[in-house]
Amino acid sequence: ERGTLRFTGPVNAPQLDVLATRRGIDNEQQRVGVSVTGNALNPRVRLYADPDMSDTEKLAFLVSGRSFSALGRNDAALVQRAAFALLQGEGGGATDLLKAAGLDDFSVEQRANGTVQSTVVTLGKQISQRLYVGYERGLNATSGALQLIYRLSQRFTLRAQSGTSAGMDLIWQWSWN
Repeated sequence: ERGTLRFTGPVNAPQLDVLATRRGIDNEQQRVGVSVTGNALNPRVRLYADPDMSDTEKLAFLVSGRSFSALGRNDAALVQRAAFALLQGEGGGATDLLKAAGLDDFSVEQRANGTVQSTVVTLGKQISQRLYVGYERGLNATSGALQLIYRLSQRFTLRAQSGTSAGMDLIWQWSWN
């Protein structure tokens, strides 16, 4: 529905104002989605509904387009699996939920940095053919990283990242058979 990144402060902490929504199947007036506000170092992710409802209802509307009380057995199980997957950090059962929320990528992976292992959660959206916006955060970290990838041409890509460390790369890619 809307997505704004404001780089008015520190380069590693742009302000976020993102709202991804869907309309209900049985109730076109109902809008449910995910809201991301705050900044890249301290984002606040919340389920959103207009008019407001419980988080269980919000999740049911996101996954199925219907209220929890109107769900059949299979849809209710899907909502429960999506909630469990989000709580447990597994993307498989949450794919429909993420698509409904307007996200393209969700992953949870283990990364090793020397002898230290950490779990990193990544969310992302392909905004256009050329622009990808992603956010990743370690479960034990106090901050996350916002990543913007912009395809300048067939061979050149610009990648910018802000977080505890900020940087920008110009990537040249050449493929041959």
